[in-house]
Amino acid sequence: MKRILLVLLAVSMGAGTTSGQTSASAQAAASTQSGASVEADKSGAPASGNRSASTSTSTSSSASADSGKSSAEIADGTKIHATLERSLDVKKNKPGDRVEAVAAQDVKQDGKVVVKKGTRLVGHVTESQARTKEQAQSQLGIVFDHATAANGQDIPLGATIQALALAQSSANAADDVATPGSGMGAMPGAAHGGGGLINGVTSTAGAGASSVMSTTGSAAPVNAAGTLAAASRSTGAVGGLTSTGQLASNSNGVFGLEGLSISSAASSATQGSMIVSPTKNVHLDSGTQMLLSVTGKTQAR
Repeated sequence: MKRILLVLLAVSMGAGTTSGQTSASAQAAASTQSGASVEADKSGAPASGNRSASTSTSTSSSASADSGKSSAEIADGTKIHATLERSLDVKKNKPGDRVEAVAAQDVKQDGKVVVKKGTRLVGHVTESQARTKEQAQSQLGIVFDHATAANGQDIPLGATIQALALAQSSANAADDVATPGSGMGAMPGAAHGGGGLINGVTSTAGAGASSVMSTTGSAAPVNAAGTLAAASRSTGAVGGLTSTGQLASNSNGVFGLEGLSISSAASSATQGSMIVSPTKNVHLDSGTQMLLSVTGKTQAR
């Protein structure tokens, strides 16, 4: 009987020892894992949750920085030299028809390019009225409302037409035709030697001398294209073409397109710029030069 009791006691003590060892082993393993985690944190290797949050924050900051670098504000009154992409005619076009022009050169502001050369400037026809017995004046309304960058992104851009002129190639062709002795009143060396029309002075086209008087009183040569544009400028137009046949940045009105003018009275925010003619139906060839003026501030990217 005593032997049986001794055996049972021995078995019981052995089971307790085994349980204690198992518990101790489990605690040791947990402690080791916890220590490893702490060491990982100290060594700069964050847990998966922290790593995900950190990555998200970093990506967001980077996107914000890129956005700040790629956007710029185009100031009110900024001038954009452009050329008309497709011809327009009051007898063919109707309100709502798409109008496209292309920026002819980079537009810089504060030393940064805010409109790149080749950017498409998009608008639509707001009014198209041909001359009739009842309608003595032909008129074409155009408004530009956005630009399309090279990457296809549309940028809101309000702009009005400040000046119009012959396509630059046409102006240069007129320059080439008006050689000395051709009857255009050009003098030797005058056809290609000029710096363009000077704002506020009177051209001597057809008076036997291809020159204008500068503000200092000295004669300044004008290229034949500029002289031709001066001869057919709309009433009240100022400025003109440069020696390369391009609209000067201070130009206002219509040059070289006989019978057309920009009506400030008929132009409005909703109708856009109104091109009118009391003598013929308004028609603009593709390549027609446009000097656009930005209205309001625009966020460019």
